Amino acid sequence: MKFLKIAITTAAIAGFTSTASAQDGSAYVNIGVDAVEFDAYTLSGKLGYKFTDMFAVEGQAAIGIIDNKETIQGIEAKAGVDSSFGAFGVVRIPTGEGLNLFGRAGYHFTQLSGSAGSFETSVDVDGFAIGAGSEYLWDGVNGIRLEYTYLDGDGDGGSDVVSLSYVRNF
Repeated sequence: MKFLKIAITTAAIAGFTSTASAQDGSAYVNIGVDAVEFDAYTLSGKLGYKFTDMFAVEGQAAIGIIDNKETIQGIEAKAGVDSSFGAFGVVRIPTGEGLNLFGRAGYHFTQLSGSAGSFETSVDVDGFAIGAGSEYLWDGVNGIRLEYTYLDGDGDGGSDVVSLSYVRNF
């Protein structure tokens, strides 16, 4: 089943890239912070390539920096994201004056962990991901990006992720 999901995602990304015209593309990098359900936080980076002003692909990697912590009957419990990786096709709508709106769809693999007292566990979750957001480039090269992404969770429900990042175009 995982192979089928990866194959469908790869085909979708390939479809986006095949519709791109022969214009010169450009690479970009984003570095930022993700709030997962506003309980746990990750430091994330995205590396992307714009085939045209409207179509791009990007890879994403994130590592957990702050876990959700609660005390239950005197025992500290915590849960958070260890790492997350994803690949996305991106459709952009340039609106002018440095503002772009975008939607993205792809596939993610996320490793979560939790502990309570001396008990520890970890789980791997993968699934489709879909999101939307906007970016503002104040000088055409540097900017800021705000986005929302929903990560599907193998039938266990999903996660809402809100991201704020610095953008650098090359």
